Amino acid sequence: MKKLLLFVSAAFLLLAAACGQGEGSDSSEEKVIKVGAVPDGFPHTFQEDGELVGFNVDIFNAIFDDIGYEVEWVLTEWDGVLANLQSGKVDTAINFAATPERGEAYDFTDPYYSSKAVVATSSKDPKIESLDDLAGKELVSILGTNFENVLKENYPEEDYELVIYESTDVAYTDINTGKVDGFIYGREQLMAQISQRDIPLEIVDEPFGNQPVALPFQKTEENQELIAEINQSIEKLKEDGTFSEISLKWFDVDFLAEEQ
Repeated sequence: MKKLLLFVSAAFLLLAAACGQGEGSDSSEEKVIKVGAVPDGFPHTFQEDGELVGFNVDIFNAIFDDIGYEVEWVLTEWDGVLANLQSGKVDTAINFAATPERGEAYDFTDPYYSSKAVVATSSKDPKIESLDDLAGKELVSILGTNFENVLKENYPEEDYELVIYESTDVAYTDINTGKVDGFIYGREQLMAQISQRDIPLEIVDEPFGNQPVALPFQKTEENQELIAEINQSIEKLKEDGTFSEISLKWFDVDFLAEEQ
């Protein structure tokens, strides 16, 4: 009798353990992707009423919702985003130009749009009239961005001085007070800042330098599988108009149409 009771008790414990593992497996199977972003990068990622919103927020949510992941946003300054990506504290990052140099350290998904660079100057007291007028000028670039390299590639003969800032807000202030002459930055960010936030800058000449923007990942076999999933989603969301809709929402321009 005692042996029977022991057997029944053991069977009950095994069943309970199996049920517990089943319940736990649901939560353990939840797929989460950690994405590095800046909290004040209007219009790509910025906080509004305590919520992170923006062009890249919509893009990343669309991609990862499509392939069954939950996005966990990790917010720091841009140099912190780069450090977290390098150390593995985040899986990927927003608004990352897929350059050959960066390709030595990371594998990339297919681009989800192409960024261009521009030079901007004060709209109140313009110091630069054209991109052939950069000689002797002092231009600001932001730490960790690639726009100064794009400028050098496209205007290698121009003899200007480059100053690296950590904050776009300080850059805007110094340009408008005349402390520096211009700002080399992303076309998309500046278009939105000027039109929607009344930043007193004006864009000089035409945009230049076509920079594919993609999701970076550390070079692992597991990430190669994830990249393949993301690429399928990017193709799908371009074809069904989702990306065009998001672009029009934030910029009044369909950047995808420019690539066609």
